[in-house]
Amino acid sequence: MQKGTNRYLPRQQLRRTLAALAALIALSAVLLAGLALPVIGAAGLTARVGVSALTEIPSEFKPTQPSQQSVLYSRDGKEIARFYAENRIIVKLKNMSPWVQKGTIAVEDHRFYQHRGVDLEGIARAIVNNLAGRDTQGASTLTQQLVKNTLIDKGLRSGDMNEVRKAREQSISRKLREAKDALAIEKKLTKDEILEGYLNIAPYGISVYGVESASRYYFSKSAKDLTISEGALLSGITQSPAKYDPTIHPDASQNRRDQVLKAMLREQMISYEQYNEAKAIKVTDMLKVSPGKQGCTTAGKASYFCAYAVNEIYNNPAFGKSLNDRRRLLLRGGLQIYTTMDSNMQNAATDTAFNRIPEADGSGLSISITSIEPGSGKIRAIAQNTTYGNPDKEHPRATQNSFGVDKAHGGGAGFQPGSSYKPVTLATWFDNGYSAYSVVGGRTHYSTREWKVSGNCPVHASSWDLKNATGGNNYATSVLEGTQKSLNTTYAGMATNLDLCDIYKMGENLGAVSGDPNLKQDFYPPFIIGAGSVTPLNMANAFGTIASGGTLCSPVALEKVVDADGKSFKVPSGNCKRTVEESVANKTAQVLVSTANSYGGRVSIGRQVMAKTGTTNGPKAAWTVGATPNLATAVWVGYSQGGPRNLTGLRINGSYYGIVYGNTVPSTAFRQYMSTAVQGLPAASFPSANIAEGKTINQGVPRPKPTNPDDAPDSPSPAVNEISETIYYEED
Repeated sequence: MQKGTNRYLPRQQLRRTLAALAALIALSAVLLAGLALPVIGAAGLTARVGVSALTEIPSEFKPTQPSQQSVLYSRDGKEIARFYAENRIIVKLKNMSPWVQKGTIAVEDHRFYQHRGVDLEGIARAIVNNLAGRDTQGASTLTQQLVKNTLIDKGLRSGDMNEVRKAREQSISRKLREAKDALAIEKKLTKDEILEGYLNIAPYGISVYGVESASRYYFSKSAKDLTISEGALLSGITQSPAKYDPTIHPDASQNRRDQVLKAMLREQMISYEQYNEAKAIKVTDMLKVSPGKQGCTTAGKASYFCAYAVNEIYNNPAFGKSLNDRRRLLLRGGLQIYTTMDSNMQNAATDTAFNRIPEADGSGLSISITSIEPGSGKIRAIAQNTTYGNPDKEHPRATQNSFGVDKAHGGGAGFQPGSSYKPVTLATWFDNGYSAYSVVGGRTHYSTREWKVSGNCPVHASSWDLKNATGGNNYATSVLEGTQKSLNTTYAGMATNLDLCDIYKMGENLGAVSGDPNLKQDFYPPFIIGAGSVTPLNMANAFGTIASGGTLCSPVALEKVVDADGKSFKVPSGNCKRTVEESVANKTAQVLVSTANSYGGRVSIGRQVMAKTGTTNGPKAAWTVGATPNLATAVWVGYSQGGPRNLTGLRINGSYYGIVYGNTVPSTAFRQYMSTAVQGLPAASFPSANIAEGKTINQGVPRPKPTNPDDAPDSPSPAVNEISETIYYEED
């Protein structure tokens, strides 16, 4: 026989052909008889091709909601950010233009409303293509494509890439498996429900899924408003989203759109006049692209709060066993995430941060503003004067490091709080039964043996040399006066009457702790005036504990989280509990109210407020921390990148500062922000407390008597404390 005239198939190919034909015959019988697909197991010739494929897959296919966007909301219902692996927004069929529905049916499955989920002609074509070594795609009905896309999505959501591979493989087995599941779907869902499912799950471009997201992306409009030409364009993309992406391949996309329009005309879905009119529009003239934006970089003024909230999900096993599971849930689970953030407070905090120290300010200083609700731990605002993200030419100081929060939420251990930490020592003073009118201090040297350290705490006794205002105020004062003037000598004298471990534990009971629980720190007597590391949020929380009457709460950012199916997740609670005696907290608050009043209006916000400033270590950090009964706030200013540079000789936002004290830039920011933030909150006052009550002692260096009536005690002025050759600046 001459070459090229051989009419016989090789044995292997003949076997495959017979098996495929047997499968097709069996499938036809199933469709005609309405029986379950495994009936083809009776056909011996399908043993290898059909039976395994059809019996390994459950006969009852269960359609599920596809991957959806997760949305983060403020407590007042405003959208903060979206997160997704696939840009998809689920909508009902009634909210999709009839033209995208008609175009999809015309070009993808013109017998959609006649068949029962499987098109025998398409299956036969797929088998022939497979035998010829060609691609099998193009044979599926919309129902089968829904099956395929659902299986892919299920695999991606669960992280099972083997399932994804099986759903994508080009084989007869996969086609038969799809056919079986398509039959199951057709028994459960109406045709409109199937069409709705397909139009919501289908790919329409790179990371663009479903007609609603596609319509918003390509045309900046809702899917319900698509025109004939726009609907036809989207209908054509799904066959090959990369090939027919109109933003990348407009000519190919236009040719494909015209094919869809022709199919719609053939199926009498549009008139000849409509066909010509739609075809005359150039694809490039139709496009009005709105790129999908997602993640905390899109959250604007709320970006750093957004990052905190996302880390709440990443850190919580309730959202998945592993970090990867939790990330998949966020990107695919359609979570509705309701947070504690107050959008008005957040906007005010961010505006204040950028107004006080612009991002590109020549000083290079950073500022952080954090707010929390006393008695609940609900975070209301997290802000700083940098753009969230990675540095670029426009924003060289951009960072994802949040200066105000702990390491677990995108921040770090914190900064030395300086004199803003003194309320911890003050609360310990009241907890030990002393009066605010006790007179102590005045000394500038303490030996190791003068400190009491008992119990299990990381505090060690040591000698301490210290100073106040350039050598002034070296006399004993009342605790009240020493707090108002921020005298280190007063607080050193107080501490010698206390157990240093009690002061350390009071810091924990108030919440004034490091942002890195794994950071091992050894503390020495200077820690009583703020020589340890504390995050701004934790300092705000400590003042919130005082403001609430001694109730400590863990900071929380999430109110409620539900997924696309309505399932609720257990979110972290404040775990609020009394850790400080109410009378102790109220006495501390009253002294801090008096201290705020002594600042001469620098922290006045139009209602009663307690506050304490602080400047420390170099100085490298300046603080103002304060609270009303319903809002606690910490403002920190410093160099976030660390280094040797001090807060001296700086021009900030056009003004010159010899030294940046807590009562300068931080207190101004505190006043500006809090004046706005408390609007809408009840004007409440702190409970009255008898700060004179308790043990009264009188020890230390007596105040010098004036030699004439015009002489007065040294006025409070910037003070220098020399501690182990480290300079600590303190202010009024």
